[in-house]
Amino acid sequence: MFSLLHRNPLSSLDPLSSLDVELAPLRIPLKEIYTATQDFSDENLIKRGENADVYRGVLPLRSKVGMDVVIRRYRISQLPLILTFYEEIKRINSCLKHKNIVSLVGYCDEKGEKMIVMEHVVNGRMEKYLSNQLTWAQRLHICFGASLAFNTINPHAAVKSFKIYLDEDWEAKVVFCFDLLVEYSYTKHSNEYCFGMMLLEMLYGRKTTVKDVNHYLAKMVTNVHYEEGQLDDIIDPNLRKQMRPETLSTFSEIACKCLKKHKYHWQRPGMLHIVERLKKAFEMQWRHENHVRALMRLKSCVAYNAL
Repeated sequence: MFSLLHRNPLSSLDPLSSLDVELAPLRIPLKEIYTATQDFSDENLIKRGENADVYRGVLPLRSKVGMDVVIRRYRISQLPLILTFYEEIKRINSCLKHKNIVSLVGYCDEKGEKMIVMEHVVNGRMEKYLSNQLTWAQRLHICFGASLAFNTINPHAAVKSFKIYLDEDWEAKVVFCFDLLVEYSYTKHSNEYCFGMMLLEMLYGRKTTVKDVNHYLAKMVTNVHYEEGQLDDIIDPNLRKQMRPETLSTFSEIACKCLKKHKYHWQRPGMLHIVERLKKAFEMQWRHENHVRALMRLKSCVAYNAL
């Protein structure tokens, strides 16, 4: 009788009950979340969203110095969205060991709160560095890493550059969280289009705008600059000097195939193909730069010996 009177009213729902048991080891007490965010202080607020607020924090008791985390505090109460919340945690946790996906630290679901806690990524959003701070080799490496992550989660999350963060080693880290109240109509093929937009940002050196996403920039590049061999018109000259020609050709081919309108969506390249091509481009650029460095060292030695 006691167990019946005190049972959670939602526990009779098999999906929620089974998910709750499965995810229990990841639960973080609400008290720790309050401590981590200093009671959700404005100083720790990163941004307010329509359906969730994002906070930075330092979780106590996770290590001697605390763990830097990012906390998404959702505003959801309807049962279908609560189920989606738990399913999302499961999905994130299934990718836990992937080096290019931001790690799940845990979640909190006490007293009506619904929060997901993720690791903090040191260098922040990729878009901050698009204009001039990333070398061509770094851009290739970041895109390759991102493609590995998206190949793992595709088609469960929409590919957007704002989901790509950079760690202390400039490795791409994908934030695998999305707005639980938005019903995405993305397929794996529309994801490939979005991935092509991200590649275009890397090549063009700036974040795409709403107007760009409405196909203007994509059409301009695919129909004019790429197909007519005029890519140099949109690439920063300093970046262009670093490029081995074959790497630009491979990279731009992938981007334009992702962006080009087809009669059938399946004509776009699959993510696995994108991974393989980006890996090839990065390896070519890496060998090219090693060769250039070796030549420079040789010239330096020759000049020194001639003194």
